[in-house]
Amino acid sequence: GHSCVLCAMSEEYEGLFRSGMVEEREGVVGVPPGISVSSFRGFLEFMYLGRCGSECARADGRELVILSEMYDVGGLREWLLEDGIGCESVCGAYEFGLVEEGDRSDVVGGCLGFVEREGLCGIL
Repeated sequence: GHSCVLCAMSEEYEGLFRSGMVEEREGVVGVPPGISVSSFRGFLEFMYLGRCGSECARADGRELVILSEMYDVGGLREWLLEDGIGCESVCGAYEFGLVEEGDRSDVVGGCLGFVEREGLCGIL
């Protein structure tokens, strides 16, 4: 079922579904507090397909980083750093990378690399 996909992609989900918690009993995973439904859909798209598509593109990249950290999902953060930073998101991503919650120096570096490659592209 669906829980098998989530467990295969994330040890955190495996723990939830094997620990007797509500996720195991009810077979339901809620959207974490502070995460939009559209970002959670993008996260699930990556979990199911192993790549990002239209749902990831509509999601808030900052929330996808948080989800990838929460559930220890590799590949999603890398996609965001390579393809997810654009003219419309580089300032917000840079600011997000500067918060003092964990090491997000890769996000800052991705933003600086984007500006170096693309220029300021009307972001100021």
